[in-house]
Amino acid sequence: MTKLTLRDLELIENKLRKRQQDLLEEIQSELDERENQQLSAIMGNDPGDDGDLSLADALADLNVIRVDRQINELREVEARLLHINKVNVNECADCGKEIGLQRLLVYPTAVRCISCQERYEHTHVQGNGHPSL
Repeated sequence: MTKLTLRDLELIENKLRKRQQDLLEEIQSELDERENQQLSAIMGNDPGDDGDLSLADALADLNVIRVDRQINELREVEARLLHINKVNVNECADCGKEIGLQRLLVYPTAVRCISCQERYEHTHVQGNGHPSL
């Protein structure tokens, strides 16, 4: 297995830190938007009809789902940052083979090589019947 250079590790760490900052901003934006929607609902004199209320509930649910997904990704990023210098970040968690540098630069939280990730996605299908990634 090719050992990553300090420069490679710096590139990956910079990508992770950038994604961490982006996620924090996205989460804050989603939470601010949610707060504004709730404030509008409280301040508005016209409660609207059942259709309006249903649409508002659906949008609130989507907002919660987005924040949940962002928080999960933020956890992955922070876990990777915590271990970036302690473990071989380019070692596949499943087969132990090398995760290519290009893959890590594009997807710095990758823990599997492409082959193992494809296998994982085929065997761990999400609730919607489709693999995730």
